[in-house]
Amino acid sequence: MSGFDLPPIQGFDLGMPQRNDALRAAVEGLEGFQGPEAPARRVRELGDGPSMPFDGVLADSLDYVKGLQDDTREKVRGLVMGEDVELHDVMIAGNKSEAAFNLLLEVRNKMVEAWEKLSRSGG
Repeated sequence: MSGFDLPPIQGFDLGMPQRNDALRAAVEGLEGFQGPEAPARRVRELGDGPSMPFDGVLADSLDYVKGLQDDTREKVRGLVMGEDVELHDVMIAGNKSEAAFNLLLEVRNKMVEAWEKLSRSGG
């Protein structure tokens, strides 16, 4: 269980296609390190079909973070109960869960900040 699975950024860095190719190659090179339970993710191409609405992306992100937290909770429970769980797996799961939660929290903070700006300028 290694790897850091976050949803891909859609339409990243559109002005530099050579950089996109290098990043795409790096991401594809990490496929074997994501673990068997990781969802299949890939970098989307521009014009690669219909994009998901923002509320769907947000809901998927919330579900993903909740899944990471549930995984951490199960590993901690297994470690405490004396099951065959390695301490480093518990620590990695906890760190992944914390990082994903902090990222989601920052996205929420930016959305609140944007809403406040819109509210001030619109009224």
